Amino acid sequence: MTDSTRSLDDALSTPGPVRTTGMHHLGEMPGGSRIDVPFTVLRGGGPGPTVWIMAARDGDEVHATLIAMELQRRLVPEELAGSVIVMPIGNVPGFGVLSREHPLAPTYLEQQMDDRFFDVLSERGGSFIDLHSAGVPSNTVDWTLFVEGDDKGLAMARAYGSPYLYEHRMGGGEGPDHGLLDGALFVRLSRAGLPAILIEAGGGLPPPVATVRRGAWGVENVLRETGSIPGDVQSNPEPQILRSFRIVTASRGGLFEDGVELGDHVQDGQVLARVIDAHGDLVEEVRAPVAGVILTVPVNPAVGTGTWAYEIGW
Repeated sequence: MTDSTRSLDDALSTPGPVRTTGMHHLGEMPGGSRIDVPFTVLRGGGPGPTVWIMAARDGDEVHATLIAMELQRRLVPEELAGSVIVMPIGNVPGFGVLSREHPLAPTYLEQQMDDRFFDVLSERGGSFIDLHSAGVPSNTVDWTLFVEGDDKGLAMARAYGSPYLYEHRMGGGEGPDHGLLDGALFVRLSRAGLPAILIEAGGGLPPPVATVRRGAWGVENVLRETGSIPGDVQSNPEPQILRSFRIVTASRGGLFEDGVELGDHVQDGQVLARVIDAHGDLVEEVRAPVAGVILTVPVNPAVGTGTWAYEIGW
């Protein structure tokens, strides 16, 4: 059965099995038009956990949205226990311009958006799956983040099956910003008692069908772990646990050439890419500040001073 409503709480209180769609109001644009986030609530026929799945919080991560939409098609209320809430486009204005922020609402789309999502989820409880992926300017390996001490989050992360798991420690970031992820939505929710993970589901443009299918399979396995769908959790190969990662930026503008590949293992001081200027002259060799595995690479060779280029985990 499918129903439609604009109230999230009405959808969460509707007896199942039922699929309910609606829009949750978060704010307004400068001209007064509403910022409404689409949701699908899938209510099972019996009691069970509440699991929230959000995608495209960063606006330009279309792979994550495609995975969430695939899940909406796959999940059947009659086969669920409890409730699964899917928000396939968390950052609606940013998604509209394929950017991490909308030029007319940059402040709202930063801290205020996360504050409002935090209130929505923390007041209603459950577990949280934060679906991310490579945005327009980059590509990323398949890796999942959880918070140190969140044992249920760790179990969810293992069920998803990424080859790399990052254990976030508060204030434990490397590089110039040691608290880079401390205020992230999944971290805040985890510390508030809601088991939470952040999934970096891979990338590549156009979004590969295999990436979408793999992401949907992984989330379904997480839902087995939470008890939302029946069946045993399918086993995965033992992942590499990462406890630090470093963002590497270019100090000179120009064009990248001879860059390293996703998943490459690099040594401290190894050249990650070379930057040539508009005259074709070499102006910088971007080097690894630490040894580790390459988690993120740029897909656009154009680079400006300070551009977020590579991520290294170890």
